[in-house]
Amino acid sequence: MVRSVIRSTFELYRRLAVPVGIAAALVFAPFALALLALELALGSSERTQQGLAILDAVGSVLLFAPLAAVIALRCAIGLDAGRPAEPRREAGPALQLLATYVLTQLLALLVIAGLPLVLIGAGIAAESPTMTALGAGTLLASALINGVRLGLATILVVTGEAVYAKALRGSAALTRGSYWGTLGSLVAITLIALALAALLSTVALAAPVGAGRAVIETVVGVAANAITVPFAAVGLYRLHGALRERKAGRAPVSGA
Repeated sequence: MVRSVIRSTFELYRRLAVPVGIAAALVFAPFALALLALELALGSSERTQQGLAILDAVGSVLLFAPLAAVIALRCAIGLDAGRPAEPRREAGPALQLLATYVLTQLLALLVIAGLPLVLIGAGIAAESPTMTALGAGTLLASALINGVRLGLATILVVTGEAVYAKALRGSAALTRGSYWGTLGSLVAITLIALALAALLSTVALAAPVGAGRAVIETVVGVAANAITVPFAAVGLYRLHGALRERKAGRAPVSGA
């Protein structure tokens, strides 16, 4: 299953890479340039860097990465339906879906990490290494179990199958009986995306220290996001399709 999912992901991504990559770059670029302007204006102190990193993480997780992912997913769905990939046409519907997509994603994260983070926080507050370790272990177990079960919830939002809690239940039902194949596919998609990002980051590391390096890091960061976010979204979409076929009895799933 993993091999077929990755192969079909690359086949679909190759058809989407240019239009969706440009659209994703346009999504990420304004925010990245705004952060760069703040960094150049405020300096590169440790406190400034920490604040900008937090702002970058929040903006990316709650707005820009989800928007780029939804545009990529709608373009992928359109291609499968016989329509050309037109990110500009999909931008409006993507914006309408964005809040539902993000809230469903946050709900899944709450289920995965809510209780473990409470345990970790309580352990730190009580200065209890045992409770902190228990929380960390619970987080790891939840990521391996619930992370796999709920990993396709946002895909169901974009395909129009379900939202919020129903999307979580739908993802769990879709992955039921295919744990190892789903886990392997998720790991493979993640590792490929990380490898692509790491490859691009070597360009920034080779740049000299100074304002020029900050500019290069911004450009590389936008390029990395424009490549990896749509790739991961397409990978999840293809995994969703493979599991749908398995449920319909049209394709065997190895590692089930």
